[in-house]
Amino acid sequence: MSNLPELKYAVEREEALYPDEVRRIREVYKERTMGRNAVTVTPMDLFGRCAVHEREELLVTIFRRQGLSTLAGLKILDLGCGAGALLGHLFDYGAEPENCFGVDIIEERLVFAKHLRPNINFILGSGAQLPLPDETFDFVFQFLLFTSVLDPDIKRTIAGEILRTLRRGGRLIWYDFAYDNPQNPDVKGIGRREIRKLLPGCRLSFWRLTLAPPVGRLAVRISPFLYRALSQVPLLRTHCLCVAEKL
Repeated sequence: MSNLPELKYAVEREEALYPDEVRRIREVYKERTMGRNAVTVTPMDLFGRCAVHEREELLVTIFRRQGLSTLAGLKILDLGCGAGALLGHLFDYGAEPENCFGVDIIEERLVFAKHLRPNINFILGSGAQLPLPDETFDFVFQFLLFTSVLDPDIKRTIAGEILRTLRRGGRLIWYDFAYDNPQNPDVKGIGRREIRKLLPGCRLSFWRLTLAPPVGRLAVRISPFLYRALSQVPLLRTHCLCVAEKL
């Protein structure tokens, strides 16, 4: 399942089902990366590093509470995987490339991802119609995907596909914006109430984390210690991390 040209049918089917939304998402991400107002985030971006370290510390705590000492032997899916960075991080926790699957709607991202991580299974698609069997995965991750999908029907469809491919007792790790960004109409925040509606039949646990980006970027330029101090203030945290266990 690692040959991207053979998997174009996955995204072609979605384009037929949801042509306007698929086209909109592609154009938004193209503008973000290549347009006049492209957002430039480098691997040495201090705000990004602080946010990732904070999130990974919580993930390790969650894994340990679930009695896990390694992710070896577990099947893992990352929806909206981009260049595969999250899956690459999971190798540090024992995840095995042959058990890792990544799905993204932007082909250029997956070509780069395959170059960096050739042993991961990458699929070109949006997640609304996954070419994967029922109850396949022990963990599904979605980081910053749902808030980029504005169509409520597609959100419900993607959530249904997650639950279909997640085995009983498996877990979805959700990390996304909890609030709207008034400066970015292409992102719509999702709170706990909507998450509960999207994921019926799951046991849910919630955390709030990540310092609001405008505050965090300013704080980290002054000092990473200031970032950490401000990130302890609940009202300044803008993202929700949810663990949904399929019952």
